[in-house]
Amino acid sequence: MDKSWMHSDRRSKAYEFGVEAFLNFAVENLLTTTHIRCPCVKCVNLKFFGVGIIRDHLYFNGIDQSYKNWTFHGEPWEATTNASRNVEEDDGHSRYSFVSEEIDMDDNDFGDFGSDPYEFANVIGDGDQPV
Repeated sequence: MDKSWMHSDRRSKAYEFGVEAFLNFAVENLLTTTHIRCPCVKCVNLKFFGVGIIRDHLYFNGIDQSYKNWTFHGEPWEATTNASRNVEEDDGHSRYSFVSEEIDMDDNDFGDFGSDPYEFANVIGDGDQPV
C-alpha cells in the first residue's frame, strides 16, 4: 500500500486521497468498524474513535510519521531483523531476549501489563504526577 501521502502537506489532494485510502483499508481489514485506533500525532494509536473523528484528527493533527506498519489497522506484522541476530519469536525465546542477553536480565524483570491497552499509558501517566 502506498504510504507516501503520510509525508504530504495536509492540504494537498495526495493527503486527502491517502487518508481516505487508509480509512477504507482499516475498515475493510478490521473485525470492528465502529471504533478503531486513531493514528494521529496526538492519539498515537492509544485512543479509539469512529471513522469520522479519525478523519478529522488526521487533518487537524496529522498522522504519526513513525507509524510505518499499520498493524493496528489490518496490515500484517513484519518482523525486523538485525545484522547480528534475528529478533523474531520463532525460536521460542522472549521478544526481549536480545535485551536480556545484553544487560543480564530475566524476562520477569520486564513486568506484565496484561491485556488492557490503556494500562501501560496509565503507568506512563503516573510518572508525570508530582511525588
